[in-house]
Amino acid sequence: MTGSGNKTLWTKDTIAGVILGCVACLFVQAQLQAVATRVNSPVLNEVLPWWPAVLIVAGLVLLFSRRAYPPKDGTSRQWGGGK
Repeated sequence: MTGSGNKTLWTKDTIAGVILGCVACLFVQAQLQAVATRVNSPVLNEVLPWWPAVLIVAGLVLLFSRRAYPPKDGTSRQWGGGK
């Protein structure tokens, strides 16, 4: 972002990201369905539709576990790099 106040670039990037994410999810879903068909497991066929929710929950657990346990050396990660 250049800070010029023009939000159209940000909007286009967001839309492109959403489209790319949806295409990736559809690809992963197709691959998982192929694996479930090969394995022929009824448990896997029941759990398969919930894989996006499982990934979201796993990401939230990682996010909040990092906040709950700060680094042991007393430093924190900052983008600015200064104190």
